[in-house]
Amino acid sequence: MRQKKKVDGTTILYHYLQKSLQNDDVWLYQNLVAKLITSLGVWFPPSIYAHLPIALPYVVRDHTCRKRKPGQVDQWSSPNEHGFLRDDNSLIKNLNNTFSIHTQSFTEYNKKRMGKGFIAAHVWRMTPDGEYAARNHLGNSFWPNLVWLPSNVAKLTDREGSFAQKFVQALSLKIYRDVDIHKSLLPFVKDAWELFPVEHGIMDQVLPELDELNYFEVPENFLPRKINDIRIVSEGLGRISDGLSLENKILHTRYTEGLPRVKKEIAKSLSHYLEKYYKAAELSFNSTIKPIT
Repeated sequence: MRQKKKVDGTTILYHYLQKSLQNDDVWLYQNLVAKLITSLGVWFPPSIYAHLPIALPYVVRDHTCRKRKPGQVDQWSSPNEHGFLRDDNSLIKNLNNTFSIHTQSFTEYNKKRMGKGFIAAHVWRMTPDGEYAARNHLGNSFWPNLVWLPSNVAKLTDREGSFAQKFVQALSLKIYRDVDIHKSLLPFVKDAWELFPVEHGIMDQVLPELDELNYFEVPENFLPRKINDIRIVSEGLGRISDGLSLENKILHTRYTEGLPRVKKEIAKSLSHYLEKYYKAAELSFNSTIKPIT
């Protein structure tokens, strides 16, 4: 007798919303999805984004870096041929795993840390050129391109051109697009925003006010630590470009071991780019008169 298939309760909400409710009552579907994204999504605070708009400019998404078949070698955190660290979204997911959440609308979140069942979702999966945004060092950890959502809700935003995806894009633009950026960082932010289309078709009237959304509470040492990490990578690449050996570990063992195989001219170019970026971030951070909240 043929064994009957089982229903997976951890994903059934997604299938119900996507395959059933959307077909039965699109108005209810869109209102419910908008409510779920508004109430359950967690964003990086725009006041911190202003000083470090790209969290990990030396990291790109590469799904091939993990061991998938017998005999393959795990290459997570190794550098690619362009000197960028290869990640499977682990570094992105863990950017704020120690942060508490601040919310005025959902007490179950307030002052708590994020546990299991959440996904660091990329708001724009694709660029206008048809490339995956996460494979670009600007798009992968650009804060406006990231929102943390429960997995069943996050999966809705993965469907290209869907209402859920357009809604998170509209929210991101409302949160970040008009944030004042220090002039030193403007070229980097401009290049990052050019990866993403601004047309989404969602009326402003249906979007929530910004204080209705949930944000991470960022500790004071977060920005200095991330800026220092970028400096470490830049200096390591600089040593490779000069034909020197690495004196210290460059963030990850596999990255350190693989950097000498990066061509000198490529290492030099990336080193200079990262140096300009971390120095711009330092200028922005040091120009802040009031404490960052």
